[in-house]
Amino acid sequence: MSNEDGLKADGITDEQIQEKIPQELRYACAYWVNHLEVANMEDEALVNGLERFAYEHMLYWLEVLSLIGKLDSAHRAILVIKSNKVTQTWTSSDLHQLLSDALQFISKFYEIIKRSALHTYYSALPFTPTDSLLYHRYIKEAEHKICSVEGGPEKWDALVATLRHQSVDAIKFSLDSTLFLSCSNGCVDEYRKYEQGTLNIWDAATGTPIFTIPGHTAGYIPPIFSPDCTRLACGAGSDNVTLWDIRGIDRRTSSPPSTGNATAITALTLSRDCSRLACGGGDGTVELWETSPTKR
Repeated sequence: MSNEDGLKADGITDEQIQEKIPQELRYACAYWVNHLEVANMEDEALVNGLERFAYEHMLYWLEVLSLIGKLDSAHRAILVIKSNKVTQTWTSSDLHQLLSDALQFISKFYEIIKRSALHTYYSALPFTPTDSLLYHRYIKEAEHKICSVEGGPEKWDALVATLRHQSVDAIKFSLDSTLFLSCSNGCVDEYRKYEQGTLNIWDAATGTPIFTIPGHTAGYIPPIFSPDCTRLACGAGSDNVTLWDIRGIDRRTSSPPSTGNATAITALTLSRDCSRLACGGGDGTVELWETSPTKR
């Protein structure tokens, strides 16, 4: 049973969102971290402002990001603050613990907050571990809500998310750990009907699907990320390789042309600079391709 429709029923209209969250505020909430990355982080007033944001306004910010459809930017923004060397030097250990809690909070409850901004307080916060600093700082925001939870977890567990896919035959992380892929090579269902395989690319921070490539039938050769994490090579049938440019793949780039091999492909690899793709065949041949333009 799914309560997805109920989760979306915030009682907040598009007109109210437009009125209460003007374009200037939308931009600030979604892109402030881009400006922070080039700002003078030795400015004490700026660092103090970041502390005040983390201690007092962080959940309001997540609420706005949910309402404007930009929640996917939250994890990176918190990570930028937490990993900055200046803030590590100037700020307290409590702040770093709060930011660590925030990363866990976003990953753990991303889907429910994305579906419904108000479930930041109705569902996510009440089930936040009671020993976490984030819970202690923000639980007052949920005390007047309908939901009351007793016997919840005390500490964060290791499980970030449970993701749903058809039968999974291979999983692989990108080298920068920001993405991972899961692929299914297809199967025959209980009615003897063949189901094509799929390849899903996921955000490793939040566990959300970024892109799905249908019709994946690569047999036992798993797809590979390029070392710079900008390309993805995957088998397309027994004798073809498809090379995807995954920069901006969330914009649904069109399927690139495939390169044909005369025999079944048994191995794939991309060079470190992604200028060459090598594929091995079952007949003992190895073909070396330029990746742009595609030619041997």
